[in-house]
Amino acid sequence: MKAAVRAASTVAFVAAGLVVLTALPATAAPVELTAAVCPEAPPGVQAFADQVTAWVKWGVLALIGIAAVVSLGSILVGRMFSHPHASRYGAMGIAVVVMVAITYTVILVILGSITGSGCT
Repeated sequence: MKAAVRAASTVAFVAAGLVVLTALPATAAPVELTAAVCPEAPPGVQAFADQVTAWVKWGVLALIGIAAVVSLGSILVGRMFSHPHASRYGAMGIAVVVMVAITYTVILVILGSITGSGCT
């Protein structure tokens, strides 16, 4: 009984949705959602913001590089001294470094699209 009621209500909702969709005018223009104002740093702040951003970028790149070297070293030491846990942790470290590097590039693209260079 419950399944029949559920099926009937689903059919009724779909039919109502189709009626509403067919009643809408087909010539409606799409609404364009763009910002009317471009993002811009306050006067005198842009140089400082660029410098801090550059430092953070290079700092994160250095940490990614150091983590990759340490992970590879852990794999090497684990293989040389027959220590499987060190090798396993090194392999997991490499996987984490790759995921962090991908996340880093995605975050840079997102920040670049937010601040941008002029209105797009």
